[in-house]
Order: sequence, then C-alpha cells, then structure tokens
Amino acid sequence: MRNKRLIDWKIGICAAAVALTGACVDLEVTNLNDPDRERALASGNDVESLISGGFQAWWQTSHHSYPAAAMSTAADAHSSSWGNWGMRDAGWEPRKEYNNDPAYSYNNLAESPWLFSYRTLAAVRDGLLTIEDGVRIQEADGPDNTERAQIFGKYLQAMSLANLALIFDRAFIVDENVEDISAVELQPYTAVWAAAEQKFAEVIQMASGASFTIPANWVGFNRDWSASYMAELARAYRARFRTQIPRTPSERDAADWTAILQDASPGLSQTFAGYYEEGGNWAWARAKHHTAHYTGWARIDYRTVGPADASGKWEEWINAPPDGKRPFDIDTDDRRITAGDPKTSGEYIRYMGNSPFPADRGIYHYSNYIDWRWRPLFDNSWVGEYPDMTNMELEFIAAEANYRLGNMETAMETVNKYRARGGLPPFTDHHGVAPGGDRCVPQMADGSCGTLFDALKYEKRIEVFHYGFATEYFDDRGWGDLVQWTWEQVPVPGSELLILLMEIYSFGGPGGDSSAGDMSAYLNDTDPLTLMAKRWALESWDRANLESAEYEPTRH
Repeated sequence: MRNKRLIDWKIGICAAAVALTGACVDLEVTNLNDPDRERALASGNDVESLISGGFQAWWQTSHHSYPAAAMSTAADAHSSSWGNWGMRDAGWEPRKEYNNDPAYSYNNLAESPWLFSYRTLAAVRDGLLTIEDGVRIQEADGPDNTERAQIFGKYLQAMSLANLALIFDRAFIVDENVEDISAVELQPYTAVWAAAEQKFAEVIQMASGASFTIPANWVGFNRDWSASYMAELARAYRARFRTQIPRTPSERDAADWTAILQDASPGLSQTFAGYYEEGGNWAWARAKHHTAHYTGWARIDYRTVGPADASGKWEEWINAPPDGKRPFDIDTDDRRITAGDPKTSGEYIRYMGNSPFPADRGIYHYSNYIDWRWRPLFDNSWVGEYPDMTNMELEFIAAEANYRLGNMETAMETVNKYRARGGLPPFTDHHGVAPGGDRCVPQMADGSCGTLFDALKYEKRIEVFHYGFATEYFDDRGWGDLVQWTWEQVPVPGSELLILLMEIYSFGGPGGDSSAGDMSAYLNDTDPLTLMAKRWALESWDRANLESAEYEPTRH
C-alpha cells in the first residue's frame, strides 16, 4: 500500500481519489493499472469535475470529525473526556505530548487534514496542467467556463495550503508550477502560508474582474457564488488565516494588522454557510453537533464561561489543580450565560447541573453548563445552515486590528456592541477595566476586572463559538492562552514520516517542542505534576476501534 501511494504521487495521475503523501523518493516505475493524465482528463467535463470536487475535502478538514473536535478540547472551548476524535487526549491535564504513532487510535487528527488537503492540491494541479495543455471547458453553444475553473482551482489551492500551514509545522507546496514531483521537499509553515497568500492575491485579482457563477453544489449546497462574492470570501479568509497562523503571542503581535484590517473591514455581503439537505450530503459540522449541545457528549468548558462568574468560584476553579476543579454554578449578569439565577438558562447557554463523563477520567472535565445555540439543527433532523464565515467574526478580527493599531475607540465600539447582547454595561474608557465593580465581566484568575483587550477576547470566544474551524484553538495559540504544555501545532503524520524514511517526532507535553506555557519551573524529578505527566505519558494508548457512523458514534 505504501509503495502504491508513492507511485501515485510520482506519476501524477488523477489524484482526487488517491491519498497522496508528497514523497520525494525517485521511483522509476510505470503503473499500468492507472491511466495517465492525458487519457483520464480528455474532456473539459473531466477537468471541471476534478477541480470542482476539491471544495468538499476542504470542508471535511474544517468541519468533520478531525481535527476540530480535539482542538476544541485542547483550547478548553468545550469539555469532554470521551476518547472519540482524540478529544480526551487533547484535553488531558496535565497536557500530554501529541501522539504521532501511526498505530494511535485517533491518528486521523493529523492524517485526515493532511490527506484531504493533498487530494485537493493534486486534483487541482492535474486540472490546471490539463487546461495549460489546451483543454477547454465548454459545452456546444455554451459559455466557456475555463476561466471559472482556473480561478476556482486557485481558490482551492489557497484554502488547502492555508489549512496545511495552519495545522502542521511543515508541509509540501504543490501546485501546477511544480514540474518535478520527486524534488518537492517539506517547507516550514511560514513558507506554506506565503504560498497560500500568493494564491489568495491571485484569486482576488482575477475574480474581481470576472463574471461567472459557481454552482451551489460545488460549495456546500447553500447558494451559488458570483465572482465578486468569491473575491469577498478570499479577502475574509485571508484575514482569518493571517490572525490564526501565528504560533505565539510574539508572532501574532508581528502580524500585518494594517493588511488584516483592510481585508476584514469590508465584511461580507452574506454569510458563507453550508446547507445540510434532507437525505444527506457532506455539508455538516461535527463541532455544531457532538461538541456543542449533545448532552451525552459535551459541556461548555469553564474556561469559556467562567470569566463571567461574580461569586468567586471561578477564581477558585481556575487556580485549583486538576483534581480540585469541582463544577460550580455561575452567578453572572451576562444574560447569554444565565437568566439571572445560576440554575437558569441564558440566551446561548443551558443549565444542566451534571456531567456525563466518568469521574476517573478527571473531574476537571465537569461543567454544569452546555452551549445550546446549535440545538435547532438537531431538532430539525440536522437539516439547515452550517455557517462558517460571518460578518460577526470579521468584526472581531477588525476590532483586534484596530486595538493593536491604536484605534482604541473603534475597538471599544465593537466590544460594547456585543456586551450589549448579554446586558453588560459598556466600556467608557478604553484605558480602564470592565465596568460593574465586583460583578464585572470578564474576571481574571486573580479576581481583578479584565481590560478592554481581555473583554474583546471574552466576547469573541462567547459569540464565535464553533462557527469556524477550531477558532478558539488558533486564537488561544496566538494569544498565549492555551493551557500549559498544550501542543501548539501538529507534526507531519507519523505514517507519512515512515514513508519518507524520516524519524517520527511530535510536539507538546512537559519539556516538548512547541509546547504552550513556561515549563522551566516544572521540569524536575520531584515535582508532583511532572511525575504525574510522566506516569500518564507511559500509559498504553486506548486502541478502541473508531466508529463508522457519522452522527451516532459510540463513546469511548
């Protein structure tokens, strides 16, 4: 199987259905069981079908089971100790090293985004090369759709390369300009993102002056895209990715916030959402199902809603060791969290009062609350819109850009706009702290009231919960808010490293590379947390079989 994957990559066949690895081994092999590109893509319809199918792979990477579910627990956006999709291991406290063993039960956390991205990149490469060879996409007496396919292909390249840069420490850059696949080498995420940025720039330039329609069934079944709307989305996603690519606060500080503001400020003429149809399609989202309102699967983490608490219990919880983090009722004036009484449900959050998780997996997973805003999808048999890119998110991105660029009053306007949704008093001084005295929101770990920037982060975390792909994880990474020792990026999948004859490596855990937080005070042989982490690191991994059902998996 490994040799087959290497051969497929080497000869560059129609790769939409082939899990490509980017291996650089030079194999002089002719695979007579597969057609070459010229025969496989003999018509314009073949080329268009190959390119148009690539968006599904991007959606699956961003919205299906891997890696969003695990990244949500890694960011403590939602809480769950079930092993499914890597959630338990990603949310373990103290944090463990990312398991890059190819035999790991949940290795799809890395495998899925890697393989889906390269399926798209390989398919688009073949399609664009075929167009360069002279194949046109045009029915008899119909419009010439060749330019549409080219621009859409570049859009898919931008989105796929951006996801690779977002998730992995390094990856291969593959497009129609790569002549010799055997010479392709792994590049750092910064170079992969630079390639994605260039593709976004090309899409914006080309789509802004074009006139075409992208059919809804290519892009999530919700509505057709015009050329101008594609340009809007390219700017919006470029703004999102520019804020999310940084691994550390210093990298996020150094982002081009002027360019980010320019991309985010125009907003969108309409929200981009997939639409899950009756009878089923691929435009659904795991994060809006089992990691949000599903009562047997998830709770919203106290690190998300706890800063709203005015009782003092939040400070006790956040400063307690893992085995001392007991669930508590939140006393808050934020009406998105409760209706006033701690045991009542707010606009977004429902009071549950218990947790479904085994106690021996850590009581720090327990929470008395659950997010309820995606429940209407469940009540409607999952049929409905699954939004990904919204004006709300772009407003928060612009607010952070304005804050960092010194436009504090403008940033404060956005924060106050969303504070009003919870009935919270507005900031009147951008140099001050959250108003409300002892009942201020948000409250910090020491009980003090948060700054305007703290409030901006709190509002974005509450409002944008599970809209886009792992937003909480990528924001926390760049803000420096991930729990200590959380892995800050994902390594090249272990199975691919074996094929490439490279040593398997990983990130996170005590003393690990790309591990969140300052570890120097903990790295000694007598510290209890270090001993606990070492013991857990030596435990055998859960080998439970992955479930096959998309909507009713078995909890592990």
